[in-house]
Amino acid sequence: MLTSDDRQQIEQLLYREAHLLDERRFREWLDLFTEDIEYLMPLTEHVQGKVAPAGHPIIKDDKNTLRARVAKDETGWSHVEIPTSMTCHLISNVLIDEEADGEALVKSSFIVRQARKLRDEAWWVGRRHDRLRRVDDQWLIARRCIYLDATVLPRGVSIFF
Repeated sequence: MLTSDDRQQIEQLLYREAHLLDERRFREWLDLFTEDIEYLMPLTEHVQGKVAPAGHPIIKDDKNTLRARVAKDETGWSHVEIPTSMTCHLISNVLIDEEADGEALVKSSFIVRQARKLRDEAWWVGRRHDRLRRVDDQWLIARRCIYLDATVLPRGVSIFF
């Protein structure tokens, strides 16, 4: 059973993650994930009035792929991130559903503002379903599924959620 201290640690992890992303401290951000992380963003579409998964995910990363994305970004030659984006991640509605075998299922909502080139701005809104695992007395993210509340993307996704 999760204690109130566990719940506070989980919430603080999600808020700390938002700050690390906004401060572009991506190496530290990677440390918030387990080695077997699954980081997914399914493609969705409206089917008969309901939103449903559709085809291959937009993002399907593991820890090595995330490391490669961070390394590419650090080179300064990532075309989609020249100049680098300014972001502001807002995390809310954190709900810790259940725990089993040292894991917690956590849902949260997000709004991310992304500004680029002083004229290009995007607002990303959605939900995240995370599975967190206790590893050496700290909570780490073992699985993340990102559900954007958009079925048409205004452009390519170049930031982390």
